[in-house]
Amino acid sequence: MSIDLAQFHQTFFEESFEGLDAMENGLLNLGAGQADNDAINTIFRAAHSIKGGSATFGFTEVAKFTHVMETLLDEMRAGHIAPTPESIDTLLQSVDCLHEMLAAVQNGTAIDQPRIVDLHDQLEKFLHAAPS
Repeated sequence: MSIDLAQFHQTFFEESFEGLDAMENGLLNLGAGQADNDAINTIFRAAHSIKGGSATFGFTEVAKFTHVMETLLDEMRAGHIAPTPESIDTLLQSVDCLHEMLAAVQNGTAIDQPRIVDLHDQLEKFLHAAPS
């Protein structure tokens, strides 16, 4: 007997959109160069939940995109990468993009692949610029 996960989609989307709001608020309140651990942890947990739920439901594109956001946030949590105005701006743009991706998946419409690739690459640059 298999469980139809589609019955949980609506709850996933509601919780994900709430998580995105928390991420946006946290990023807007995060001072550049100031590793506010509570704020970063809140933002990270929201990204982690969205990534996990996306993977569970088979929303692979969302999970892959969120993974790179989560990785950057984890590096910030660990103190390996300091938040900068540029990284915060890119994360805010990524939250907007993630919102659009989730809405597209929810509505069965196309996602903006070029935007996703561009932001993914920008996030990766912050990760690769980090000291080893």
